[in-house]
Amino acid sequence: MDRHFDRRFIGIRRRLSSRHLQTIIQLIVAFVLSVSLIYISIKYVYPSVSTYMIPPTPSTTKKPTTTTTMKTTTRSSFDIGCFFEKSDVTLADGSTRPLDLLQVGDKVLVHHPSGRLQPSSVLTIFHHQRTSVRLLDIYTTDQQHPLRLTPSHSILIRKSHDEQSSFHYDLASNIQIGDFVFSSTFQSLQVTNIQEVLLFNQTISTPLTFEGNVIVNNLIASCYATYSHQFMHLLTTPIRYWYQLGTFPQLNTFIVNAIEFYSKIN
Repeated sequence: MDRHFDRRFIGIRRRLSSRHLQTIIQLIVAFVLSVSLIYISIKYVYPSVSTYMIPPTPSTTKKPTTTTTMKTTTRSSFDIGCFFEKSDVTLADGSTRPLDLLQVGDKVLVHHPSGRLQPSSVLTIFHHQRTSVRLLDIYTTDQQHPLRLTPSHSILIRKSHDEQSSFHYDLASNIQIGDFVFSSTFQSLQVTNIQEVLLFNQTISTPLTFEGNVIVNNLIASCYATYSHQFMHLLTTPIRYWYQLGTFPQLNTFIVNAIEFYSKIN
């Protein structure tokens, strides 16, 4: 009897180790990571208190190139950093695709820290539907169509007042006329105009790549908003690795939906 039980136990253990052990480990890791990622995403990635654009005071003198920014610590509506959904994203082959047609897994062109451009996969895309959204149109010397994005989104720039300064990511709300942004060929383009627009019933979107940047309307832009690009890139490291593994796509969708739900209730 004991020998028969031992043989059955050994058989079950072998089947478990060969067929199910990997699945069990993945489930445990998925549970731990999902709880951690949701907590990090809700608490840090998209905080409800941040810098946002304040509508300029009406004036009889029209100044389309002037924007007014203000920092506030008052709890306000949730501040999402995204692109206009009709913006063009540069793909790995050099062609472009509207952001609202971009899909997870598409190969896009990104800027590597070494300075070169390389292809990278879209890990996920955050879509946010808003009844009203304030956006900035950033015009350059070599652009027919401006880059349209929320004020809290970061793009790669170099300040005009310091020719010796290196390029860095900064919030769109901090960009001034005369500053320089960078094209897909890493050519510096001077900002010639900045206009603020208010749109209604719009979807704004942000793709996420492993490198943390994407080329939108031929300008190198960050995938992040609200806080500095470097801080957000470090903070989202587990999220980016998780999406790159792609073990449980259903959980990936759940994380996106959880962030969107939190954004609407704050």
